[in-house]
Amino acid sequence: MQNKIKATLIILVWLFFVSTIKAQDLQVEVIVNDENLTTEFKQRLTNFKQNVEDYLNGNKWHEKSIPPVKATFNFNFRSASGLDRYDAQLFVIAQREIYRTDKRDPIVYTTTFKFLDDRVSFNYNQNIQFIKNDVIFDSFLSLLDYYAYMIMGYDEDSYFPRGGNVYFQKALQICNKPKSDNRGWTETGGGTRPSRLQLAQELLNPRFDDYRRGFFEYHWMGLDSLGINRTNAYNNILRALTRISNVKKREVKSFNPDIFFDAKAEEIATTFLDYGDNSIFNKLIELDPAHQRIYEQIRDSR
Repeated sequence: MQNKIKATLIILVWLFFVSTIKAQDLQVEVIVNDENLTTEFKQRLTNFKQNVEDYLNGNKWHEKSIPPVKATFNFNFRSASGLDRYDAQLFVIAQREIYRTDKRDPIVYTTTFKFLDDRVSFNYNQNIQFIKNDVIFDSFLSLLDYYAYMIMGYDEDSYFPRGGNVYFQKALQICNKPKSDNRGWTETGGGTRPSRLQLAQELLNPRFDDYRRGFFEYHWMGLDSLGINRTNAYNNILRALTRISNVKKREVKSFNPDIFFDAKAEEIATTFLDYGDNSIFNKLIELDPAHQRIYEQIRDSR
């Protein structure tokens, strides 16, 4: 009887422990380059890396329990003012595993999102309360929230057609919150880099459904299927690239197709090294002429 009670208590304790475990949606590494800052401002950023990693890795971003999405947030600080105002570039990269039919094979990752945000400006001090709040806008925490939701959206889109809608919508809502400084949020300052608003709006625009369909086909029906049926997987990748390329031709001022090919050109070329017919690289160059040099270099590397 005592043994049965003891066993029951152990099970109850274990269930309580499991229920209190907070699922981790992100596995983020933060990189800080503060070479352009004075010693005073460098010291104010002493705990910056750890605080941002704890915030992004410790909060819930996805509606379900998922394997953590690997990501890097690289902050390149350019200047700072006496009011704890920082100007920086933020380079965000997110990755997920490519499906392996044999779990003994080494893990290979594919990049789902790779973006350089050149217009990052926020207030930060050592007393900031790192508490997630989806209602109130904060120049720094809302920036982290925005990219966390964008990463979730791209990750979901790689598994399900338009699967990232709810997360892109959350990112869009952040962009539309009242704020005192719109730099990077709703205006770009010129050039070819989109604002955060434009990036999210484009993904939710029905005119870009084919882009998102291609994004799904490239990952789930292409990369993830190479170990199941190689011929079909190659055909799916080519169909996906054609979809994305056609969107770029139709939507000349679009951003996401360029972001996709910028992140994927090297991976695409490497994937087709085993295709069996080097003339396929002519097709890849036709679909993505901006990265012709990459395709030619990898084609000629053998």
